[in-house]
Amino acid sequence: MSSRVFHILAQKGRTVITVRADDPILDVATALARHNIGGAPVLGPDEQLVGLVSEKMIVHALSQHGADIAALTAKDIMTRDMPTATPDDSIYDIACRMTYSRNRHVPVLENGKLAGLVSIGDIVKLRAENAEQEAQELQDYVTGSDHAAVQSPNDTPPMQCGRKES
Repeated sequence: MSSRVFHILAQKGRTVITVRADDPILDVATALARHNIGGAPVLGPDEQLVGLVSEKMIVHALSQHGADIAALTAKDIMTRDMPTATPDDSIYDIACRMTYSRNRHVPVLENGKLAGLVSIGDIVKLRAENAEQEAQELQDYVTGSDHAAVQSPNDTPPMQCGRKES
């Protein structure tokens, strides 16, 4: 079974920290730091997704504008061309979109409305949990199937290569 975006949203929830297009960059940076997040969707006056702002974009703007960054707003630095997802999209597809677009955050849209946000960290966490579960299932299968080459963890270990038996 392929993991889907809704699996991540079920784990982490659908609450999304958002910012407004006209929010000053310093306020956006404060919100990201306060919530310990790396990016936030940007909403327009009609509550529609209009972009995404990230720590990386803030650092880039700081390098370009220096102290004048305080005069900028989210709409001045946000990306408007970001990948989006739906709850039914596969995690593999989202990971590919993130890789090719060099975005670490993907807004999730359901019926045109913001329904969540998936980060690269969310994908790594889910993949690691799935791999751990699969490894445990394989170990249970192998150790529970009376294979001659498989020992129970309580059995005496085999003789090490290069060592003589006493």
